[in-house]
Amino acid sequence: MMSPPRMSTVSRIVDIPPPRRGRRELAEDTGLRLGLHIKAAEQAMMAAKTEALRSFGLTVAQYAAMLSLYYVPEQSSAQLARAAAVTPQTMATVIAKLEQKRLVTRHPSSDHAKVLIASLTPEGETLLLRADEAARDIEQRMAEAFTVKEREQLTEMLGRVTAVLRDDLSAE
Repeated sequence: MMSPPRMSTVSRIVDIPPPRRGRRELAEDTGLRLGLHIKAAEQAMMAAKTEALRSFGLTVAQYAAMLSLYYVPEQSSAQLARAAAVTPQTMATVIAKLEQKRLVTRHPSSDHAKVLIASLTPEGETLLLRADEAARDIEQRMAEAFTVKEREQLTEMLGRVTAVLRDDLSAE
């Protein structure tokens, strides 16, 4: 995935008020907080994917790791953690579970003996491709809620939010 272009700070006056008491104030204030909308969308997507993947015996993190291994075979646990947006500790558990299910295998890296490299087994690849149909159905439903132009705009805007927040973190 390409990184969004570096954006200069856009000067727009936005006043996110501090918390105020009252139901009307809650509705008004939360309507201005983009993070709440982004989180709600992410939670809805994760719930839908969790439900869709359940019948395949996979969690979203397991699916994400397997999908990453399908695209780029032979990855370390650290690489998979970044791809799946989970901590390295979580990915270690995810990979161990996938290995127990015989969906992935691991072998020592030729570069670093202490690093284990994961690969999909033939059974893992078959299961992934079936599970991906269900996950793609969810992606399709989301995509169809927007025109092509709206999808492009949403992608660009979410990329901008990501870039702004990553810039803030790297400045600390």
